[in-house]
Amino acid sequence: MALLGLMMLPVMAQVPAEIAKAFPKAQSIKQETKWTVVYDAQKKVLGYAVYSKPASNGIKGYAGETPLLVALNAKERVQRVVLLDNQETPHFLQMVIDGGLLESWNGMKPKRARKHEVDVVSGATYSSRSIIQSFLAAIKKL
Repeated sequence: MALLGLMMLPVMAQVPAEIAKAFPKAQSIKQETKWTVVYDAQKKVLGYAVYSKPASNGIKGYAGETPLLVALNAKERVQRVVLLDNQETPHFLQMVIDGGLLESWNGMKPKRARKHEVDVVSGATYSSRSIIQSFLAAIKKL
């Protein structure tokens, strides 16, 4: 029996929904130490997925933690930030989404993204700060 960190998961059903959202062509994944490698049907690397948890444990917005999935493309640039299940007020999260916060780091390599100054979304300060801190926790070791 192969260890989870060493086996290729062959079918789409085994690709977590949040990874499939970030990588619609994902067919399999391989867990590595610093990230999850995402492959298409031909086993070509589509990119990498990094979860903010457990690094973001304890980082809270207004109503709780704001866990994220950070998707990096094959060139290791931020492709998409996916907000995972949380307890924040939907109205405030919609303000964050509409304000473009989740796209603030798109196209950046982690080193640049860590230094990039991002403004909080007015009216959703606690949620914005939590998302920013969760993002930074996720990419800290990349």
